[in-house]
Amino acid sequence: MADNQQNAQAPVAVDSAAQGPKGGFLSSIIDIFADPFKVFARIDAGLSWWKPFVLVSAATMIMSYLAFPLQQKLIELNTKGLSEEQLQKTVEGYGKFAPLQLIMVPIGLIIFYLIVAGVVHLVINIMSSRSSFKKTLSLISFCAIITAIEQIISTVVLKMRGVDSVESVADLKFSLSLAPLLGEGKGLLGAVLQSLSIFSIWYYVVLILGIAAIFKISRKAAIVPVLPIWIVSVIVIWIGGRFGGGMG
Repeated sequence: MADNQQNAQAPVAVDSAAQGPKGGFLSSIIDIFADPFKVFARIDAGLSWWKPFVLVSAATMIMSYLAFPLQQKLIELNTKGLSEEQLQKTVEGYGKFAPLQLIMVPIGLIIFYLIVAGVVHLVINIMSSRSSFKKTLSLISFCAIITAIEQIISTVVLKMRGVDSVESVADLKFSLSLAPLLGEGKGLLGAVLQSLSIFSIWYYVVLILGIAAIFKISRKAAIVPVLPIWIVSVIVIWIGGRFGGGMG
């Protein structure tokens, strides 16, 4: 009888692994850089996408606001050879509609996230029975924190140079890509080099590791869903280069 009472009062051991991964959004901001596999485990357990989306949107809006004087200076350089009247109207128009750009930031980001997550999900759905659009969207959102750091660094460096130092479009360029190391290629080659910045490579590596870990496929196979993202980025940079101008 006494033995039965002792057994009833004995604490039951709880398997820490069964409780799921510890930490949440705040921990994941650090872990996406320090230990991304913890973030992958949390995403697999249901960590949502919207908080990192809000964080990246806020950071992008702030950086866009800080870049307004630089962008206005770029317009004033009149690289397109506008007449004085056209240039004045363009500068005034930019001043009026610049705040609208801030409003469009989260809208543009969510559209971009949904498109990227949709493309990646379609490929993963073919390769894994564990495919989940929500988990893919969460992974895309957290990986975007990595590229947001690149935008912050670029904007801070350009602001430190000062608006008065801008004398050409080249003065509004700051690159963390492989282009300065391997030579400034032109056309499509230049776009490929510019697409491979330190942070973008980091982004692609973490995204590949995340797809492999969450959806239980090999790391080599996980490269396939990421390829379309990189190809699209190259095309966007190439098109932007053909039309010229801009920070980056």
